Amino acid sequence: MQKDSNKNNKAIWERKATTFPRFLSDSDDTLEIVRFWRENGVDFRGKRAIDIGCGNGRFAFHLAREAKSVLAVDISQKMLENLEADAKTLNLRNITTLCSSWEDFSTDLTFDIALASLTPALNNEEGFLKATRLFEKYFCYVGWGRIRKCDFIDEILRAHNAKLELPVGLPNVLGWLKKLGVENVAHYYMPQHFTHDFDSVEGAIESVEWNIDAHGAVVDKQKVREFVERHAKNGRVRYESEREIGIALIPRF
Repeated sequence: MQKDSNKNNKAIWERKATTFPRFLSDSDDTLEIVRFWRENGVDFRGKRAIDIGCGNGRFAFHLAREAKSVLAVDISQKMLENLEADAKTLNLRNITTLCSSWEDFSTDLTFDIALASLTPALNNEEGFLKATRLFEKYFCYVGWGRIRKCDFIDEILRAHNAKLELPVGLPNVLGWLKKLGVENVAHYYMPQHFTHDFDSVEGAIESVEWNIDAHGAVVDKQKVREFVERHAKNGRVRYESEREIGIALIPRF
């Protein structure tokens, strides 16, 4: 059953890779998150790091400018191909990539720093605890917070007998750590507001269908098209969403 789940997750993220943001430069929120880790004692210089669920390399690139080495792990081969191409453009030669589900991942390597950002790989206690066994100094964690709202996506999900979920995130992680006797972990919550703007109906349809797939529902293509066309204005589709992410620095315990 787990293998089937891995296969489905891989297909979903291979699709997402075609529209996922590229990270040739740091965004303001990336810099804010890294600054928080630094202010709480992390020094990336000369360190061996692993980026779990690295995606297109948002944090891997930042780390690689200072770290000795970065192992970037992701379930999507296309994400890793994007990362490798952009690392070459940025002249970052100390990043190694590995395509693997987190369940299947294993290594004999040791790392000073582990990092994970908004990855479904750690959406259960077992996966999270696996990550905590990999680092010797710090675990730089970014997960979902306590809020996720998007009326647009929620409406079409309800039409597919599904609902917008708040994925596992920092509140769960703090609970798992508390069970291990680890408390007073440095952390904070960052609110984020997004405007999603598609310059074509087809682009919006692709995004909506991905969201339905990711929530485990079967896409009704006619229903999706009618929904998106109803919200389109002059061939464009625009909607708002809000969320909160949780950032933490977990020391070796």
